[in-house]
Amino acid sequence: SHQSEGLKQYLAKLGEHKTVAMGSSLKFCLVAEGLADCYPRLGPTSEWDTAAAQAVVEAAGGAVEKLDGSPLRYNTKDEILNPFFMVHGKTAVDWFRALADDY
Repeated sequence: SHQSEGLKQYLAKLGEHKTVAMGSSLKFCLVAEGLADCYPRLGPTSEWDTAAAQAVVEAAGGAVEKLDGSPLRYNTKDEILNPFFMVHGKTAVDWFRALADDY
């Protein structure tokens, strides 16, 4: 995994944090298991990269949301690329707060 410039800026606003280099689906699973708080994806992914992992997160009580806070949905447009999104577990933390000025 590599960090986009947008992701680097977002992480800097969060303060102390830990990042983990691994595939996207595994990051979804860490959030579902409660071993990670959130997974901000501010780079390109395709629908097939995220659909199954999103089902795992949602079954565990988490959410996968576009940056406007609406759920990430599939087969809604001709293009297969996902918009940027945030994966998060059951939490009261507003993970979108640090994105407000940039996205």
